[in-house]
Amino acid sequence: MNLAALLLHRLRTPAAALAVFASLLVPSAPSGASETAVRKVAPREEPAGELPATIAAILEATAIHDARTGVLVVDLDTGKEVFGRNADELLNPASNMKLLTTAAALSRLGPSFRFATELYVSEPPRSGVVKGSLYLKGKGDPSLDTERLFRMARSLKHRGIKEITGNLVIDDTWFDAEYEGPGWEQDDSDRPYMAGAGAVSLNYNSVAIHVHPGEANGAKARVELEPPSDYLVLESQAVTGPPGSHSRVVASSIKDGRRQRIMVRARIAANSPGEVHYRRISDPPRFTGESFKTLLGELGIKVKGKVVLGAVPAELRPIVVDRSEPLTVLVHKLNKWSQNHMSEMLLKTLGAESRGSPGTWAKGAAAVEDFLAEEVGIPKGSLVIRNGSGLNDTNRVSARQLVRLLTWIHGRSLIEPELVASLPIAGVDGTTRNRLGGTLGEGRVRAKTGTLQNVTALAGYVDAVNGRQFAFAIVVNDYPGRLSAVLPRVDAIGAAIASVGSEGGSRSAVALAEPPPSDPSTPIEILRSRISTFAGMGRAEDPRNATFLRAALRTERDPALRPVIAEALFRADPSDSSAGSAVVEAFDATPEIFGRLQAAARGGGVRMPVVGTLVALGASGNVTAIAHLVSVAELLDPAEPLADELSEGLAEIGRTAPDELLATLESSSRGAQSAAIGLLSRSLAGGDTFVTVPVVGAHPFSVALARAATGADERLASFARQVEVRLASDRRPIDSDPVPASVAP
Repeated sequence: MNLAALLLHRLRTPAAALAVFASLLVPSAPSGASETAVRKVAPREEPAGELPATIAAILEATAIHDARTGVLVVDLDTGKEVFGRNADELLNPASNMKLLTTAAALSRLGPSFRFATELYVSEPPRSGVVKGSLYLKGKGDPSLDTERLFRMARSLKHRGIKEITGNLVIDDTWFDAEYEGPGWEQDDSDRPYMAGAGAVSLNYNSVAIHVHPGEANGAKARVELEPPSDYLVLESQAVTGPPGSHSRVVASSIKDGRRQRIMVRARIAANSPGEVHYRRISDPPRFTGESFKTLLGELGIKVKGKVVLGAVPAELRPIVVDRSEPLTVLVHKLNKWSQNHMSEMLLKTLGAESRGSPGTWAKGAAAVEDFLAEEVGIPKGSLVIRNGSGLNDTNRVSARQLVRLLTWIHGRSLIEPELVASLPIAGVDGTTRNRLGGTLGEGRVRAKTGTLQNVTALAGYVDAVNGRQFAFAIVVNDYPGRLSAVLPRVDAIGAAIASVGSEGGSRSAVALAEPPPSDPSTPIEILRSRISTFAGMGRAEDPRNATFLRAALRTERDPALRPVIAEALFRADPSDSSAGSAVVEAFDATPEIFGRLQAAARGGGVRMPVVGTLVALGASGNVTAIAHLVSVAELLDPAEPLADELSEGLAEIGRTAPDELLATLESSSRGAQSAAIGLLSRSLAGGDTFVTVPVVGAHPFSVALARAATGADERLASFARQVEVRLASDRRPIDSDPVPASVAP
């Protein structure tokens, strides 16, 4: 039964069915109506049963049907429940947990609350010298950054201080020394989203790694860390590649005693503008202290002692106090971009302020539960709170509890304006900037997103077309398949709520939930023309095309055009990581997709679309893109131009992602393996002879083969030796790479 049939099945009264049939005959209302225009429309009753039936039909979609899903929608004008499904089931809310944390913080600390970071000296300075120690005390400021540290250092300089004879003492006793919270043990990532929380924290407890090309092809690349600090130890194996080649930077961060070791393996094109990557650090107070000491030195203030941890003596008074922006500004940044570190800092602050220092995760969670029980009416023990950000599998909240909180916030003058303003606006900003564009939900849905592995959530407010306001929560756990298949169904519910009062809104929402059926019947000549149109948009690299391209991708029926549109979106908005995923998900080496794209390119004498983007994604380490290219290799005539392009592309991937290429080849079919290796060997012809051990001048793929051939994985080792024999048997010399083998990525 399709969604349209299900929708009609749910409408059990003739009047309701007639209303739906009428809506199907009228075009959807335009999505660009302003908020002002919306509010001028007097609220009116929605036809009975239409919105509940629409949501119910959306939930029957394959991608979401078998998941554990809690949904609740409440009309804020009447307080009535409009739709509920498993609303009381406790589920992992992911980053919807931040709604609880930020609401508690705004309520208990107040919108104007500011965090203080303080400097003390053990003795007053004399002739510019402090004969003693300098103390830096933090009280959980989640927004302290290098610029503000520099401002504090300048304040010392303006006081005439030139030398500290003692230590730089970092006082982080406002929180406990547990920097990694509940849920961190489930993920060993060094990405900044896993940054910990200490009372003295800097730059969201992450280090910026700047990688820029050297002077010429083969030269060492320039790698710089921000902020510079003796706490950081850099190991760089980064080199410069030829102009126009693909770049790849692989950075990692690990604790190394009292230091943080930052390791960078990279190959960056000579004409690249450079790249910036971020990695978390493990010891927040020491990172902050060493960075501050470096800043002091740059300003001519010498600290003779070391950076140590300790408490400020009770009798001392601060000589410099630097305060954060008001809490309302911090919450705005936190919720718009779902900032985990800031959430955990707020949680610990709540614990310290309500239950005494040191702030801990347990105290913070208890403080949030107190707030929910005493002010919102959610009983203690009815939900599970372990951290403030929603990271990993530690929290449990129901859709009803989320909506209860949102309903409580509505109408409370001290909380509502600040929290609602912090929620991302669909199709406009924050984490929903690329969602619901071109639908009635664009600009009308303000909601907090949540995303983890097999978890997605959306909760917030909707201003419907008819002027009514709704609070809603959608929490999806344990869905099968890809997130990209689930998100349209979640968004469709938001669009359905927004469409209340519109003509044809239900139809549009259902259509959003169910992708159009595939139709590969477009004549090749027309297909060629459409490919040219979308390719032109991609070449323009204009982000203003992104919204249109997302809508086009959502509604396109021809499977051969979908990867072309996704490629155009990838070029128009490189900041959207989902665009790259859309390319690899839409492409396949089948007659309907690759075969028809190839036919269009051949007949028009134009370059094959998508393949170049797959090479770029593969060069960045995307194994799905590499697998697509290996599959394509088997379908090509070695004499056609595309074979040469793919040969060069595989060689580029062999340079920047050799281990991923080898693993993908090993897992591919025999025919694809043979064809891809044959194309690879064609482009590896050049300077030095093929080698079976790493040597200076060896191609990175040669190095990867030699390493794998003697590795612990017997299956991969056997395959690597076979590839070595195959490449050597061609009696083709392998490309001489100016990159030393020891520094190849």
